[in-house]
Amino acid sequence: MSTFSQLMTQRAAAGAAYASAVDALKTAYINLAALDRTMENRNVAAPLPPYPYSPGPLPNGGGQAPVLSFLRDKNAVDDLVRLLQHAEFAPSLKQDWPAQIIAASNTQVASFTPG
Repeated sequence: MSTFSQLMTQRAAAGAAYASAVDALKTAYINLAALDRTMENRNVAAPLPPYPYSPGPLPNGGGQAPVLSFLRDKNAVDDLVRLLQHAEFAPSLKQDWPAQIIAASNTQVASFTPG
């Protein structure tokens, strides 16, 4: 059995771990979503992945592989961010993930070099 003081110590450790995990999730989500967006850009030619990701020819003889990604729903992303907020350990998550994705992707597209 734990004392209240022990529970508070455990909660503080869990809260710190949660805050760190939310930061890591945000970074990974934005990085991956930006790369997905960049690879779908018409100015960036993505090679065809091996089967099973591309089971048949692309329509109209296109050479760009489909990129599997997150749902493109800003409201859903905003809802996700709100759900991740915690009053004490992650109280001020900004609702700017979509804008950060677009900015990172635009930078990637601008600096893309075929090859």
